[in-house]
Amino acid sequence: MHRRIHGIFSLLILFAAVLTAILALVQSSLVWTVLYLVGTFLSCLVLIYSFCTKCPCRKTGCGHVIPGKLTRFFPSRPAGPYTFMDKAGVVVPIVFMILFPQYWLLEHLTYFSLFAILCLVAAADIRFCVCRGCTNRFCPFFRDGREKK
Repeated sequence: MHRRIHGIFSLLILFAAVLTAILALVQSSLVWTVLYLVGTFLSCLVLIYSFCTKCPCRKTGCGHVIPGKLTRFFPSRPAGPYTFMDKAGVVVPIVFMILFPQYWLLEHLTYFSLFAILCLVAAADIRFCVCRGCTNRFCPFFRDGREKK
């Protein structure tokens, strides 16, 4: 499959993971569910601003497609090496989206298992299919001599 198909697939898998977390949360508290929804939305915005807006592939070769298109709504940033704050703007949102719902997921082991599997499948798909062929030489996962697909 083409890396863009994998990019869309991985985003859908992550969306399914978030929905799984929401199902676990909503059974306990509507307030925590809304907080997670808002936090996840804001986390996505921070992640796109921190990483995607500096990616040289964002306009033409974004493997995830949607984040690349969304960068046009953010302030323009020159492509270049990622700073500590850029990297934190990726790690902190991902940690929030994964760790925040753990208490409620652990109350429902089926949801916990599904959430974990979905996150792992998405991460593997991103790492081994979407990253493959990416030309963002500033990305921490970039490897010289990759196949371009």
